[in-house]
Amino acid sequence: MNQTQARNTVELVAPGVLIGISAGAVAGGVAMLAGLPAGYVVATTVGLGVPLAAFGAGYSLLLASGRIRLGGVAPAALYWLFAFPAARIIHEVLVDVLTGRAVALPDGPVKFIAYQAIVSVGYAVGFIWLHENVFGKWWIRVRGHNPVAARYVAQYTGQASRVQPHK
Repeated sequence: MNQTQARNTVELVAPGVLIGISAGAVAGGVAMLAGLPAGYVVATTVGLGVPLAAFGAGYSLLLASGRIRLGGVAPAALYWLFAFPAARIIHEVLVDVLTGRAVALPDGPVKFIAYQAIVSVGYAVGFIWLHENVFGKWWIRVRGHNPVAARYVAQYTGQASRVQPHK
């Protein structure tokens, strides 16, 4: 991979990574507001943010390769149906290890995973919303030198022209 390809790849995965890191920071902030110990807050921020960032990068790479449709809620929901519970398992195990507790998933593995799968749909919708609405401007900014970003902008522009009534 040459330097240009590396830069383009970093630009493409940045939105997914930043969304994941932000989700971890929000979870850590909620833990802090709840008055939980500092170690738990840090473990939650890192333990959830890093896996969600990694899975967000994976989503972005699938999107860039054309394996996931741009703006598609159903493909995102399917992706996060597996990725979100995996991130939460990593988070729970890491928090238990870092805080010195016995490693165990709350309410047992089946109920825990089932609940996280349900919650994953909400995360997928929020992820897509942020990806489309916050990072749409990012694609415009980098489209001049990033062909995949240019493709995204062309797809968004084409969709907007189809739904916008012509005068």
